[in-house]
Amino acid sequence: MSEPVSNSPAPEPIPRPRAFTREVWVERLARFPTSGLTVAQFCALEAVSLPSFYSWKRRLAAEAMPPEQPPDRGPRFLPVRLAPPAATVELVLPSGTVLRLPPGSDLTWVRSLVAVLGGAPC
Repeated sequence: MSEPVSNSPAPEPIPRPRAFTREVWVERLARFPTSGLTVAQFCALEAVSLPSFYSWKRRLAAEAMPPEQPPDRGPRFLPVRLAPPAATVELVLPSGTVLRLPPGSDLTWVRSLVAVLGGAPC
């Protein structure tokens, strides 16, 4: 005769809190760089799928970013104002020599320069 067959349902997985699952992945991803394994080898050893590995890696990296700062999108430009160029002073000596002096030149220095170049005293 045949034995009675029991139709017992498969055991349901025990629900785990999200914080527990997150912590497991934090620890797992922290171990990966020192494992010396490829991602596929590491996932096989840990009995997790490659998509889960990359999904958690992205998720935890996004959480680590400060929320108030947008991701870096390259160099930032700052406003720049250029001062209008100051007019230079031209001094034409009797010999025909032209001196172009920037504004604010030291008057003593200008007098000595004119004297050396042979112009009339200032």
